[in-house]
Amino acid sequence: MSAKAQVRNSDKAKTRLQVIANHLALQNNKHSEKSEEKQQENMDNANPLTSHILDTSRGRPAAGVLVKLFKRGADGNWVFITEQSTNNDGRIGNLISGAQFTPAIYKLNFDTKSYFTSKGEKTFYPFIDVIFEIEKPEEHYHVPILLNAYGFSTYRGS
Repeated sequence: MSAKAQVRNSDKAKTRLQVIANHLALQNNKHSEKSEEKQQENMDNANPLTSHILDTSRGRPAAGVLVKLFKRGADGNWVFITEQSTNNDGRIGNLISGAQFTPAIYKLNFDTKSYFTSKGEKTFYPFIDVIFEIEKPEEHYHVPILLNAYGFSTYRGS
């Protein structure tokens, strides 16, 4: 191969490498933009508090459980904020807006007696109160419940 041909092939290779580098940079930039969008979404925190209930005795989501949200007032009394029932997947969201979600102590009240009664069962726990403290309202908080008629557990999910 002549020296001219080698230079041409080298130039073509450099051009191909530059095209690939530009493509990768563009993809990286798109990923970075998505990360920035996600960070902005978290800062806006439109849905800062969610919950999910799994009925471990059935191995299924607990649909139709009434859940009430309260916030502890400065006087120590609970102030009702909202209530929702879990959907067919046992989930609830949009309990409180990001603007309303301030550092405070909150309580989620789960009406488990009605749920188990609808299944023809009795329960030892007619309701479950989960009380938690929010120090960083800009973060998302998920409060799942693992439930059966004679026991439950909870944790801070993601």
